[in-house]
Formats: sequence, structure tokens, C-alpha cells
Amino acid sequence: MSETSTVEDFVEQWVAAFNSRDLDAHMALYTDDALLFGSVDVLHAGRPAVRGYFAGRPPGVRVMRYPMPTVLQLAPDVVATAGHVDFANGEDPMPYRMTWMLVRRDGGWQIAQHHGSPRFGD
Repeated sequence: MSETSTVEDFVEQWVAAFNSRDLDAHMALYTDDALLFGSVDVLHAGRPAVRGYFAGRPPGVRVMRYPMPTVLQLAPDVVATAGHVDFANGEDPMPYRMTWMLVRRDGGWQIAQHHGSPRFGD
């Protein structure tokens, strides 16, 4: 990632890596010690555990839509994001809430903390 990498660029990179199922590209977007609460009630701690979580997702799941989340600047190199993402498994939509804690390292953003949970009643 370049020195001018924005959070918007990062969101696009994450969606592209997720949808391509390129685990190496996807994991490069997470810190070594990242924390993830995904769609299951298990805390995944560290990049190997996060990789295992994403490697185990059903093959048809992809991001349909991830509008730019709300971004809260906490420090020059730390932001929190919160937004809605629409996943799909085939034709079945799966609306989620998603939050990230991003840290900037070597000019690019990485996810230090990731939480996703289903939305109901939207």
C-alpha cells in the first residue's frame, strides 16, 4: 500500500481480496495479532486464526455491496470504522454490521480488530 492509501482504498482492497478468495492478499490486510469476531461465536486471535476463519467460509459467499463506512479518526494512525455490508451466498442476501479498528503501518492500513454481526429487521 502506498503512503497515500485512504480508508476508501482499503475498503476496496478488502472487498476485492474477499471476493477473489485470495487468502494471501486478504491476510496482508490484517495485523499479525489481529482479533476477529466473525459470523460465529468464537474469537479468532492472530493472523493464522483469522486465515482459518476465512478459509472455512462457504465457496459462494461474496460481498455484494459495502458502502463507505463511517470513519472515526482516533489518532493519526488509528481509525475506527462502522458500517453495513451486504454479503450474498448465491441469491440469498446476508446483511451484516461491520466494524474495524485500522492501524496505519508502513504507509498502509491494516485491520487490528474486526467484528461482523448479522443485521435483522432492516
